[in-house]
Amino acid sequence: MKKIILVLALSFFILGGHSFADDGAADPNKLFYKANSLYEARDYTKAIEAYLAVLDTGVESGNLYYNIGNSFFKLGKIGYAILCYERARRIVPRDSDLKSNLEYARSFVEDPGYDVPPRNIIFKVVRLPFRALNLSALAILAALLYLCAVALLAASILNRIFARKLRIVTWGIVAIFLFTLSAFSVRFRYEVMQKHGIVVQNDVDCKYEPIDRSTTYYKLGEGSKVLVLKTRNDWRQIRRSDGKISWVKKDAVEPI
Repeated sequence: MKKIILVLALSFFILGGHSFADDGAADPNKLFYKANSLYEARDYTKAIEAYLAVLDTGVESGNLYYNIGNSFFKLGKIGYAILCYERARRIVPRDSDLKSNLEYARSFVEDPGYDVPPRNIIFKVVRLPFRALNLSALAILAALLYLCAVALLAASILNRIFARKLRIVTWGIVAIFLFTLSAFSVRFRYEVMQKHGIVVQNDVDCKYEPIDRSTTYYKLGEGSKVLVLKTRNDWRQIRRSDGKISWVKKDAVEPI
């Protein structure tokens, strides 16, 4: 969480502005309404600072990231807008307004990169029934199904009559639990283990080695989505959607 705040705070510092830390507005609700008012007044720079102050209180939500993304978009910061929309999508994956704004922001990107999840058949099958749930909700569902399956299996062992009556129900819940667990595993690998990042600068030099004098392999535009393989000092090793691996300056790509 602190890392996210620092990343967004750094981007705001680049834009300029003053801090709300001394405004006496520690209440996240007041800060949020203040930020919304600033957004409606088209003071997007100060609105971003106020939204960041909400994050600094420990509050995190899809709606908050969505509003920050909208503010960055109004300022022409497409990379940071997409970054915030992607963070919002991990919390509210089925929000229609968020989906529309993210797609619209991507329309300004020459090479969106990893703009969609993997399309292999296994990912499709396990993802479809749970597409409205974020990763946390899916984990809770799997835990509840597990407890229910354990309770029914225990009751079946202790009571044979009960076991005969609810045999189909018991094994049905076990099957659903295993399927849910598979869905969680696949999404955890894609959303957590694979570190995706967004290019937040324009015309970024992607080099063969993590040194300034290294030859430029290719360039990436603002808003492209890449895989972040590792971070070393002031450099990040990334993989483009076509599989090409390179090194970029650390501040050019921010992890989602």
